Amino acid sequence: MQVADWRIEESSDSTEVSADIDGFRLWYRSPKPYLISRSGDPFLASALLPAMLKGERLEIDPRLPVSPKLLDNISRLQEIHNCWNPQFKIITIDAAKSPAEPLNNGTFSFFSGGIDSTYTFLKHINDISHLVFIHGFDFFLDGNIYKTAVNRNTRFAQTFEKKLIPIETNHHQFGYRYNLSRNLTQGSALASVAHLLGFPYVYVPASFSYNQLFPYGSHPLTDPIWSNECTTIVHDGAEARRVDKIERIVKCESALTNLRVCFSDMNVNCGKCSKCLRTMLPLKLLRSPAAPFPDLPLSDVFRKMSISNDIEKIFIEETVELAFRMDNNELRDALSTCLKKYERVRLFKEFDRVVLGGLIKRLYRAYQQIVKVPHGVPRIDTTPPKC
Repeated sequence: MQVADWRIEESSDSTEVSADIDGFRLWYRSPKPYLISRSGDPFLASALLPAMLKGERLEIDPRLPVSPKLLDNISRLQEIHNCWNPQFKIITIDAAKSPAEPLNNGTFSFFSGGIDSTYTFLKHINDISHLVFIHGFDFFLDGNIYKTAVNRNTRFAQTFEKKLIPIETNHHQFGYRYNLSRNLTQGSALASVAHLLGFPYVYVPASFSYNQLFPYGSHPLTDPIWSNECTTIVHDGAEARRVDKIERIVKCESALTNLRVCFSDMNVNCGKCSKCLRTMLPLKLLRSPAAPFPDLPLSDVFRKMSISNDIEKIFIEETVELAFRMDNNELRDALSTCLKKYERVRLFKEFDRVVLGGLIKRLYRAYQQIVKVPHGVPRIDTTPPKC
């Protein structure tokens, strides 16, 4: 796999850099007057996992020198990802070397307006000078929706005398080209933007607390290893659970009213998707009327709610503990019923896998093909799927 044909294009209000990676033109666009890296570091970060998946040598145009420190660190990153998922092979990287040089002054934190990034911002409010809002990785929205989100988060940043840097990229399409999950590419994508901007210090908000950790694209083990000579990347906030972060956010009205977590729209919390629901529950328990969410559904809705994976299970378990602490027996019992249902389903699947050799799963897939049930594409994740 090759990283080649690097280009830079400037307009009156932005600068775009791009390179051809395996026949795909990956680009990043940043507003002026911020400087943008002319090194290979951003593209090395983006290309590493696809190259490892294909098991191919990664060759970077010698006109795009790579940080010696980052190149050394990549060896350890490869070992970790290969250990987590052997589908990702350890590969050789050919690149010219040159120490990274600082480009912009200050400290930035990645910011989506969600719980994790808002918590990290409030925690380090005196250190952070900039917030970086990315369009084209975590989501890819209609232009008007994106502009509204940028304007809203810009106003939020200005409230605290900070600056928002909106970064646009097509990394979303690039990762899906190799069928890589967003969970897997989260760390490498954020690292590519960190090196693109070349700030001395960068915070990556944690998704999980230290006692909830499992292999994940953004992880306290891997995020710091993406650092180079001029940019130190810090995985931040793993000392707090999601409900702990919400408890901190509700104490700041500006942060609370700007909170957006919805899967569907970066500007409106629908109150129906799983991400909205699992955020609304702690807010309800903490009696936070200023939160920008619709009214909480009846408890029966949560009693019947389906938990789709272990990530959602973690957040529901946290909320059960909060409900117990806040003496809300109705929500506690409803969510406990939901968790028991999830455990029964998981036990049944494990019985089928271990005892029946996956017979029921195969029969169900055959049934889906017969009746043509639509289903999503299974993405390659941080760990291999269970047989």
